[in-house]
Amino acid sequence: MEISKKEKNTTYQTIVLFTIFMILLLVNCDKSEPISDSSLSDEISNQKYVDILESKLSNLPEGAQVAIALIKGDKTEYIGVIRENDELKVKDNTNSIFEIGSITKVFTSISLSSMIHSNEVSLSETLQQQFDFPVLAGGDVTFKQMANHTSGIPRLPNNISEIVGFNPEDPYAIYTYENLKSYLQNHVVLNNPSGTVYEYSNIATGILGYSLARKRNTTYEELLQDLIFNPLGMNSSTTLLNNVDASRLVEPRDINGNIKSYWNFAEIITATGSIKSSVSDMEKFIRKNFENDAIYNLPQQKTFKKETDQHVGLGWGISDHEDFSLLQHDGGTGGFSSILFIDKSNEIGVLVLINVEEYHETIVPMATNFLIELKIQN
Repeated sequence: MEISKKEKNTTYQTIVLFTIFMILLLVNCDKSEPISDSSLSDEISNQKYVDILESKLSNLPEGAQVAIALIKGDKTEYIGVIRENDELKVKDNTNSIFEIGSITKVFTSISLSSMIHSNEVSLSETLQQQFDFPVLAGGDVTFKQMANHTSGIPRLPNNISEIVGFNPEDPYAIYTYENLKSYLQNHVVLNNPSGTVYEYSNIATGILGYSLARKRNTTYEELLQDLIFNPLGMNSSTTLLNNVDASRLVEPRDINGNIKSYWNFAEIITATGSIKSSVSDMEKFIRKNFENDAIYNLPQQKTFKKETDQHVGLGWGISDHEDFSLLQHDGGTGGFSSILFIDKSNEIGVLVLINVEEYHETIVPMATNFLIELKIQN
């Protein structure tokens, strides 16, 4: 089930981003020459925003589009861009639906926090406690370690040969309980002792979300609707493709603009990256994370130090800077890329969604420039 090229963690890129963050502050934004095939300045009044978009999206493939939410205090600005007829144009895609990929993991951790708050689970519960069969290795791995990627469980299970009907173009669509049982009983080997090393694991987060839903005798989709989507009024967010209005669903594309297939997620692993949402729905989620709310506060607390100024909470990556801390998570599926930054203390949020796979080298620095611009605005 190794699909690292298509669905790889971009933690390295994010770390590199923040090592150059202070340099970017000095230069404000990228000084690249804007592209000529653009009409963005006709409809976007903030020329600095136009400069950022034109310099970073010069290689946006035909038919691809970007949806952006820029939040500061009580103000939100949405920006939509599409490459159409070889020209960058403004597009109203505020309510269009994108796959947000691994940003889903933050929702999994908030669900964990909510169930801790209601005394249904604890951070110290173990992997072995979730199953009535013996786990080969990692039985003492806790919910906390599954959520902060220190479980030692590999990124993906290694029993791909047992998956009947496996499709590399839709790699998470089929992974049954029997597949998981076989993996945990016969194949799993920890890469590191639990709790000692940060190593990103999709399957660990998948097991966490699956376990939380099973405790309520429900599905992960129903769990999110009950704990997060419905309370926040995120009426366009779901983990299931069949629940999405097809007219609002953006087509996934590869780096050259070719149409890809949407990804489906089996219940066992859906908690790792299945959410489809819009920037308008996600704006509600971002604002909730600004609040001093016990359920949302817990995942924002540092639980493990990766390196100087770099920590991980429950789901969130956390970067410390001179006068603020930044919550962050990115995502990627077979036809989408995403990045989310939240500066809670200053109530600033930047969200970028794009229907192009493996596009983080573009959208991460672009989102950084937007973050810088928001921080220096009055």
